[in-house]
Amino acid sequence: MRFGEHLKSLGISGIRVFGDSITAGFNASRPNRAWPALFAAEVGSLPIRNCAIPGTVLQGARLADGKARPDNGIGRFEYALLDARHRDAILILYGYNDARYTAAPDTMNVQNFTRDYAWMLEELIRAGHGDRLAIGSPPYIPDAGFAVGSAGFTGQTRIGFGSYAEAVLMLARRFSLFYAPVYETMKAYGDGALASADLVHPSDAGHRAISGAFIGADRP
Repeated sequence: MRFGEHLKSLGISGIRVFGDSITAGFNASRPNRAWPALFAAEVGSLPIRNCAIPGTVLQGARLADGKARPDNGIGRFEYALLDARHRDAILILYGYNDARYTAAPDTMNVQNFTRDYAWMLEELIRAGHGDRLAIGSPPYIPDAGFAVGSAGFTGQTRIGFGSYAEAVLMLARRFSLFYAPVYETMKAYGDGALASADLVHPSDAGHRAISGAFIGADRP
């Protein structure tokens, strides 16, 4: 059973989404066209608790300045997702900015991303959320987008970025979680086809593709 139908069968109370600016809805033309709103509408117009913070990464590793990125996911997931007992579904879309950051490869890398993500998933599963949890591979970025970004967030390669998508798939397999193939779904449309004018955030069509990937998520 796909994730969308699975949630309908559970009688969940709401939806919590966790990620960065894409999950916050950047560059959707209207709030109801951002991927979390589209997803919620598909599973019964349930209330959304959007726990995304633009510009964040998941891992708490040191950047080039020797400090962790503020509001990183591993440092805030407990109060965002485990603040109280709840029956909300949890959808995580992280890894996009982790993959884009290239200025501190010894610390900010796919190995530390995988380590921190795994620890977060272990805690969420231990708290009883494994059956209502889906994780998505980072959204596809067009080749031209690798040259766009603030200090440190440029210069990635397709292979380097793709390794983060592969890491999320491996985590879904490791923990038997629902996996949303966001990267793969968006890539199939063609390079840049679902990007907005800034080449970093998705267009309305891109947000629809992300929502669809979560609706159709399955256990790999």
